[in-house]
Amino acid sequence: MRKLFLAITIVAFSAVSAQSQTTTFGLEGGMTSANIKEKFESVSISLSSKIGFYAGAFADIGISENFGVQPELFYSSLGAKMKGTDGDPDVTLDLGYINLPILAKYKKDGFSAFLGPQIGYLLSAKSKSGSDTEDEKDQLKSTDVSGVIGVGYTLTNGFGFDARYQLGFTNISKDATDQGSVKNSAFMIGIHYVFNSNK
Repeated sequence: MRKLFLAITIVAFSAVSAQSQTTTFGLEGGMTSANIKEKFESVSISLSSKIGFYAGAFADIGISENFGVQPELFYSSLGAKMKGTDGDPDVTLDLGYINLPILAKYKKDGFSAFLGPQIGYLLSAKSKSGSDTEDEKDQLKSTDVSGVIGVGYTLTNGFGFDARYQLGFTNISKDATDQGSVKNSAFMIGIHYVFNSNK
């Protein structure tokens, strides 16, 4: 799936670049409120949200005056928290991903709306309970496919802000069966800067 996604991305970039009117580049970063949704047979479990961060870069490839494609590359901190029981400390799962979303984008007068697929590569996975830390990377799949939807606004000086929601499509657990799944989700809010912005 990862090779197919990368192949489609390369073809899309080539086609879009050939027809693009303008291409601008930018930096982005902000806060993540991440969670993990577990489902086993007919029971769904949503853990407590974990606050993290994201940071990276993007390109805004204009196809027409109001439409474009926005590929991004950024690091994000995901995971979740689980309350301890019977006096045990809370457990925090920290997941670190490198993400590559390819977003279709509508923009007008500084406002923008975007959506598209995203593939993430797992860099680290650690669970923390009190002073104990365990590496959980071997328990999780290396890739995570999700969907992204969001809105933003860019000022004439290139600075702006955006908010997005990431919904995981794939089961990230190696151990879950056909009757169970573990999926990432996250709400992100942050700021960005577009070089040579002309709205």
